[in-house]
Amino acid sequence: MKVNRTRHGHPQQGIAGACLALALAVLALCMPVGTALAQSAGMANLLKHHPSSQASDPGNGQREARARAERHRAEQRDAERRRVDDRSNSRLSPDERRKLRKNLYDFGRDIYQGS
Repeated sequence: MKVNRTRHGHPQQGIAGACLALALAVLALCMPVGTALAQSAGMANLLKHHPSSQASDPGNGQREARARAERHRAEQRDAERRRVDDRSNSRLSPDERRKLRKNLYDFGRDIYQGS
């Protein structure tokens, strides 16, 4: 049996052209930003490389790290305090548990028996 490798209406040259167009599109996207030309004054200002104010002050990064660490410690203390409070408030005495269990039993019986 003879197998036709090309579909009707799809010439092989079109596939090569599509691959070439795709490769050019990928190449255009990979070009560095520095080679881009701004279309307006505002965009030109955004494309300029400005030295950041944080880079000029070497102690600024250390201050931010200390502040982040202190904030983290404060959050941990608050979370631990909440856990301790939740544990102490959520415990029921044996009498309270017995009363709650009886009330739930009575409630379920009323629902299913319709009384």
